[in-house]
Amino acid sequence: MNRFNKFLVAAFMSAAMLLPSMVQAMEIRQFDKMAQDDRAEYVSELISGAEKVLTDEGRADQAAKIESLFTTNAPDSQTSIGMNEFMVTLAKARLADAQRVLQDPSAKRVQVEDAMAVMLKNLHGIALPKSFFTVNDGFQPKSPPATAPTPPPPQ
Repeated sequence: MNRFNKFLVAAFMSAAMLLPSMVQAMEIRQFDKMAQDDRAEYVSELISGAEKVLTDEGRADQAAKIESLFTTNAPDSQTSIGMNEFMVTLAKARLADAQRVLQDPSAKRVQVEDAMAVMLKNLHGIALPKSFFTVNDGFQPKSPPATAPTPPPPQ
């Protein structure tokens, strides 16, 4: 495992262990079972939630940076820079989660919010407040669960 991947695994594990137990966020394994449209809506609401909690804290400049990340497409891509980075980070979080549970089946599972927070902090220096981890508490999928999780796109 290269040095950066080790750093990401450590960051995910730290985030998962340090968050208060009352925080309600979605485990990656639950997220992966949702229909594609529901996953897209969940991530969209995470992005707007991140912008809102930062704006509410008087950090509108960082909220604007998030909006720019998720509205500016990467060169030769129909996907935004932020979404590309988030999907890579989510894939690494998925791997870190699986490795951790293999070592300790009772370990706290990594959540989608952890992946977003780690990506924004490590790649862009944007630290999200604890209130971010509850922005999607009321989220209800509109479609039945997918019959099998959709694997991440090939890297």
